Amino acid sequence: MYLFDSLHMASNALSASQLGLQIAGQNLNNADTPGYVRESLILTTGDARKTGNSINLGTGVQVSGIVQVIDQFLEERLRNATSDAVSSSAMEKYYTQLEALLRETTSNDLSTSISSFFNAIDNILNHPENETYRKMAVEEGVKLADTINRLAGKVVEMQLDVNRQINSSAEEINRLLKEIEDLNTNITLLETKQGKQAVGLRDQRLNALSELSKIINIKTTEDAKTGQVTVYCGSDILLTSGFRNEIKIGVQGSGQASAGNEVPMAQLCIGKEMSPLDVRSGSVYGLYQAHQTILGGYQSKLDTFAEELITEFNRIYTSGQGLTGYDQLTSLARTDDADVPISEALKAEGVDSLLNNGGFILQVVNTKTGVATDHYIEVRVNEPVINDPFSLKATPQTGGTTFQDLADAINKIEGMTAAVNAHGELEIKTDNGNIAFAFAQDTSGVLAALGINSFFTGTKAGSIGINPAVISDPGKFAASQGGVGADTETGVRLAALGITPNVALGGASLIGRYDGIVSETQLAAATTKAAASANVLYQESLQAQRDAISGVNIDEETVMMMTYQRMFQANSRLVTIIDQMMATLIAM
Repeated sequence: MYLFDSLHMASNALSASQLGLQIAGQNLNNADTPGYVRESLILTTGDARKTGNSINLGTGVQVSGIVQVIDQFLEERLRNATSDAVSSSAMEKYYTQLEALLRETTSNDLSTSISSFFNAIDNILNHPENETYRKMAVEEGVKLADTINRLAGKVVEMQLDVNRQINSSAEEINRLLKEIEDLNTNITLLETKQGKQAVGLRDQRLNALSELSKIINIKTTEDAKTGQVTVYCGSDILLTSGFRNEIKIGVQGSGQASAGNEVPMAQLCIGKEMSPLDVRSGSVYGLYQAHQTILGGYQSKLDTFAEELITEFNRIYTSGQGLTGYDQLTSLARTDDADVPISEALKAEGVDSLLNNGGFILQVVNTKTGVATDHYIEVRVNEPVINDPFSLKATPQTGGTTFQDLADAINKIEGMTAAVNAHGELEIKTDNGNIAFAFAQDTSGVLAALGINSFFTGTKAGSIGINPAVISDPGKFAASQGGVGADTETGVRLAALGITPNVALGGASLIGRYDGIVSETQLAAATTKAAASANVLYQESLQAQRDAISGVNIDEETVMMMTYQRMFQANSRLVTIIDQMMATLIAM
């Protein structure tokens, strides 16, 4: 009887050693498999059995199970660190692209274009009578506008690329959630109904969770009875037993949109209400920050700079005169109703803020005699205008000066004709070829708002341009202040605008303002790069800890194989001895 018990113990030990060898081999085979969790054989002492004389005898070794060597708390920390590292790396990538776009070390950067433009205006001062230098200034202005437009266009392209990646991320999240859901089901089936250890399936689920953590921040909880995991993203449930949320793409609401956000940002949403997913890290969060803070922030600053350039330059330029006057001129701005106040008509274009109560001088020049006559035209904004203050029957016109009011005022000037054409534009003409006209001393801002005698057109980056009237006739570049071709006083002010501190710019110059934008971008990029490096180092340190616990050490597994081999050999020897003893016993 005891020999049979011993033979049974040896048989169990042989089976255990064989299983141990198989697990050690499994670990060695997957030493380089990404995400593999080392498996371990759990051996326990067999239950003792009482003999007839009440002596407890051991029954040898028994296999209690096969488990993964894993620290669940460390896995959660590693997934969080991975989300942070991927997020900051995504932001670093777009800062690197933005810095490359600015190309501040090349001759094609915006800073160089700004300096070249103002230097070209400075050259006019030395050769005021030479139209060639005015043409060069206009050409540099065109290059400057093109450079600003190119930068704005590239930023828009990058924002569109971000949106495409967010869309792809939604598809990948849904795929991974479906995979985890299927693995949950299979793990439950295998472990609770069939009583087997689903170590391989658990490895696959861990890998899927790791991939998901690279896209969005997640946290998980596992049901001890079923083995199923519930997956959260912030406060939102993505997956739980019997339920899986579908991630959809929405557009960020206008109330949340950042300044400079020309391209509405794609956003991960859940539920019928399309609520924004609570994303706080991962590649998607990095893309959010790239779209809004990095690209949108730069676009906002570029828009502000372009608006300041257009406004401050035109504020001086529109009161100046060129080498020759105009015989006809059409406003760049237009209205749908000539009787609507100009401030209301131009509100959609965003230039109504340029308008003030004031007026401008229309200079009428006799080209034969050179005699110039100044005519003051008043402009009122959001105030009553009384056409005939001496008439008791006159009714005040509320809301301010209209397109038609300007046309009527110009029509009263001898030799001048004005009308609002079929396109809603203000057309100004002379009655004969012996008359030319120019503008001066605009205190109302209406000339810049209407695009009359202005240099720059548009309102911000992406729409900035040069007045076609100046491009077609560079001699009309307004460098004079005292009359047509009279002096270069306006040119002096324009040339100095690039480097002169301006109250409207918070005490900075135009060149200084853009240099500040570049410096801010570079500083933010350096800060983000430092944070990205720190996050990657932290993630790598946690990965090293995880590898030390759950990873495969080839030397250790080799020692385990030798241990199980010796165990197998020893128990084989025990079987041989028992066999000899049983043979002897039978032969007696």
